[in-house]
Order: sequence, then C-alpha cells, then structure tokens
Amino acid sequence: MLKIGKISYKVKLFVISLLTVGFITICWLFMFQELNKYKDSIIKNYSSTQESLVTEVSKKVKEGLLTGTGEEGVIDILSNAGTSGSRYWFLYTASGAVFEKDYEETRKIKGKSASELIKFWKLQGGTGTEDFEKLLLQKKNGSSVFTKSADYGEEIVSVKYFIANNTGYFLGMSTQHQYVLYVGRVNEHILYLYIFAGAVSLALLVLALFLCLTLYKGQKRCDKANKIIKDNNFHIEDLTKKLASKTDTVKKASIFDDLTKHYNRKFFYNLLSKINDEHFQPISIVVLDINGMDRLNRTAYYRTGDEVLEKTSGILQRLCLDTDIVARTGGAEFSVLMTVTNISEAYGITENIRRQFTGLNHADLTLSIGVAQMQPEDNSIFSALDRARKNLTLEKLNDKNSSDYSIIAMLMEMLGAYSHSTVAHCNRLREKALIIGKSLGLSNSELSRLAIAAQLHDVGKIGISDTILNKKEMLTRHEKDFIYRHPDIGYEIIKLIPSLDEVAIDIRQHHEFYDGTGYPAGLKGEEISLCARIINVIDSYDAMTNRSVYAKVKTPEEAIEELQIKSSIQFDPHIVDVFVKVFSDNIKVGSEIA
Repeated sequence: MLKIGKISYKVKLFVISLLTVGFITICWLFMFQELNKYKDSIIKNYSSTQESLVTEVSKKVKEGLLTGTGEEGVIDILSNAGTSGSRYWFLYTASGAVFEKDYEETRKIKGKSASELIKFWKLQGGTGTEDFEKLLLQKKNGSSVFTKSADYGEEIVSVKYFIANNTGYFLGMSTQHQYVLYVGRVNEHILYLYIFAGAVSLALLVLALFLCLTLYKGQKRCDKANKIIKDNNFHIEDLTKKLASKTDTVKKASIFDDLTKHYNRKFFYNLLSKINDEHFQPISIVVLDINGMDRLNRTAYYRTGDEVLEKTSGILQRLCLDTDIVARTGGAEFSVLMTVTNISEAYGITENIRRQFTGLNHADLTLSIGVAQMQPEDNSIFSALDRARKNLTLEKLNDKNSSDYSIIAMLMEMLGAYSHSTVAHCNRLREKALIIGKSLGLSNSELSRLAIAAQLHDVGKIGISDTILNKKEMLTRHEKDFIYRHPDIGYEIIKLIPSLDEVAIDIRQHHEFYDGTGYPAGLKGEEISLCARIINVIDSYDAMTNRSVYAKVKTPEEAIEELQIKSSIQFDPHIVDVFVKVFSDNIKVGSEIA
C-alpha cells in the first residue's frame, strides 16, 4: 500500500529548508569575503602609489626649503596641492606641526615634542604605525605608510622624513578609505556582487520552492492513492461480509482453493456478479493459463505440476496489488480482477508475470494471457471477462505448447495436402506480419489475432481443387473465379471455431483493396480491418518475390517499388511505409526477406 508518513514529509521539508538557508549563507559569506579581498587590494595598491607621490613631493619641498622659500612658502605650496576633505597634506618637525589639513588642526598640535607627537598619533593609530614611530625617534631619512583610525574614519597615511637646513621634516599625505574605494569603483563591484548573491539566493529559493511544491504534490497523490486503496479495501471487505452473511453455511473451504490459497472459481464468479460500484473503475480482467500442464502431469506426476501451480500463485501474489482479486478458476487457469486499473497498466503487470514465469525454467511450459477492460457499454463485468477469455484463446492458438494449437496444426495439415507451397507461403506471412504488427505498436491480443489470420489467410483454398491450385499453366477465367472464392470459403471455415470470429473477418477481407476495387465485398479504406490491410501488403510482396505461375518473380527492390506505386490504390499507404522502413535496410545489406 502506498503511504508517506507525515513525519517523513515534514523531515523532508525541514532538510530542504535547512539546505537552502545553508547554501544562501555560504553564498553571502563568499560575497563578503571577495568584497574584503577586493577592498584590501585597492587600498594596498593605492598606498603604494601614494607613498611614491609623497616621495616625489618631498624632494620638491626640500628643494624649496634649501633655496630659502621657508616654511611659509612650503605651506602655500601644500595648501594649493589639490587637497580636499578626503585627501590632504601635512608637514611637521620633531618639535611640532608646521601644517596639517587646516589651521585649526595645526594649532591643535603646534609645539608638541617628538614624544608627544608619537603619543598623539598612536592614540589615533591603526595598523602599521611601527615604522612611523621609528622615523620620529631615529630621525633618519626614510618613508613609511600606515593606517590610522581618525574621528572621521580610517585613513591611509604616507610619511617621508628628510632633513633640510639642519631641521628634520616629516612630509605626509593622508587619504580617507572611502575616497580610495570611490576612486577604485568599489561601489560598482559591490553592486555586481550583491546582484550575483541576490540572483543565486533567488535561484536557490525558487529551487527550494519547486522541490517543496513537488514534494507537496507527491504527498497529495499518495494521500489520494491511499484513500482510494482504503475505500476499495473497505468496499471489498464490506462486499465479502455481505456475501458471508447471506448464508451461515459458507465456510473457508468453499471460498479458497486448497492448493494455491487463492479464491476459487465459485467465489470469484459470485464476487464478479456483485461488482457494480463506481469506486472500482476502471476495471480490468486478466485470465492466465499454463500450457503443457497435462503433459507435465502425465510424465512427472501431479507433484511437479502442483509445485508449478504454487510457484505461479506466488508470482501473482507478489506482482498483483493488494486490491486485486486473484482466483484459481481452472486446473491451470488463474483469473485476476484488477480494480482502479486500466488496460495499459494491466498489460504492464502481466508482462512482469510472464517474465517471472519464464524464469521458472520449465521449457515445456508456457503462459498464455488474455486481458480486457470493462467498457461503459458492457452490460456487466462478465462481458469484459468474455473478451479476456477470447484474447486468451487467441494466444493459446499461437502457442505450440497449448492443446488449442492443434486446431491450427490440423488446418495447416489439411492445406498442405492440397499445396505445400501455400503452407510455406502462409508461414512466411505469419513471421512478417508479427514484425510489422510490433512496429505498429499492436497489443499482445492484437498480435495474436494478426498471427493467426496471416497463417490461415489462404485456408479457404482447402475448398478449391488441387488441380487448380497446382496447375503449372495460366489459369482460365473460370478457374480464376474459383480462386477468387477462397476468402469466402476461408471465412465460412474459421467462423465455426469459437473465439475466431474476428479472424474470420480478416481472412475474408485480405484481398480487399484500399481504393475499393478488391474482392469479395469491394470494401475500401478503414472499412477493411487493420489485420486484413497488413496481410494484403505482405501477401502481395511474398507473391511477387517467390515462384509463381501467375507472374514473373521480382527482386525485393522491384517488389517494394511495386508496393509504393500501388500505395493508396491497392494498399494502405501507412502500412506500406512501415513495411518499407522495416525491411528496406535488410535488402540493402543483402539479407533474405522473401
């Protein structure tokens, strides 16, 4: 039974949410990491450039001092050196500031000693102030770059120490980080990173939402399936109780088969007569029969046969759903009532059953299967059961292990007594018809019908004199009229066999032409059965490519060309196209298909 627990469903939602949050967090952490790396790179590059600039300007200031310009002249030079609120110059000696940013700041530190200046700058200092301290204390010509934390944010400070007129000067430039980042277009980089992180986050959220929605829909489907199964189980249990309550004499032994432990035929048929509830729709019926059991019981006694039945029962128990009703309805026959199952789903289950049965490794045993779905026009479910049995018979007639195959063998033996070449012709048509039928996507029951119709399409020639069938010379008009009667004769023979009424129609129509000029009834287009249209194409091809008194033998290429010429006239164009597609490659590589 399908079921997804509520705890499992909630755990899955929690895991999806946790993973989504985790991935989004990682994405944003990565973004911030990359942003910091980029900022550090910008600041590092700018610091190097600024230090070089300070070195160059210090040379000019030194020259000015040496040539007598004086400190006031230098202050004028620095005041006009392109400073701003974000970037400015400063000049001071060991004894105090000469110029810094503005006169208010100058007056603030004016007259301070070197040690006081060190203390003053250390109070504002950030990273890299050690070299600056060395310049102040040692009073050696050199330069230093450090970062300080001022009142208005972090600054990059580049300092150059030089001596002029026996006085040590410290010339420097200070630039706020924000200005550096602005010049380095960091804001654009930040925008791109935010867009990237936002896009990734949005994609992750959409993906998480899709997964949650998919999980939710899956849960709903499972809940619906669970409800249907529960309802069906309830109805089946209720139906069983009602049947059991009608008579106190019904015992377990009268319901179940002793060997397989499945329901017996009587109970199964009684149950079918009560199935009328829309809760069970769609309904499919499957009938299975093991071919060769009679022979096995005669040669290996019944114990081996019982083991096969028990193993087959186990296969049905494993592969059928809990809501299916499985019964042993004959010696080697099982029937399955599949509720809430269409015919396509039923075919899928039966193919799995067939594969596992083949795995039992009983070479002399085969499994024939008939499948049908209850239709709205059916008076009862027994109509679907009849169709399933009919399809079962078609399969059994095609299985050499089946006793029913003797009917086909007898008819072919009778036909062989009149014409061996006709039997060979029929066998070739059967093989080609199955290939074309599979290419057209026909179901198993349709393939069985096609195979039988192809093999028996000329069975009506039994009613025609062998002197006409085996005549070497050209036939007279009167003799041809006898030949033209073989579809009707075949129809009259085959319609006497139960379950072959549709095959009889195929045999009668296999010489009808697509444009309505064929015989015996002058049908056209889709008035002609699909099997008859397929046989018409293959029959004509085989007649053209094999020895005949009626016409010259053609090569496969010539025969296919003839089919294409008469497409839509004598033949169904779609079937001609499929035939050419299937067999033309074989012709190209020289394979024998005739």
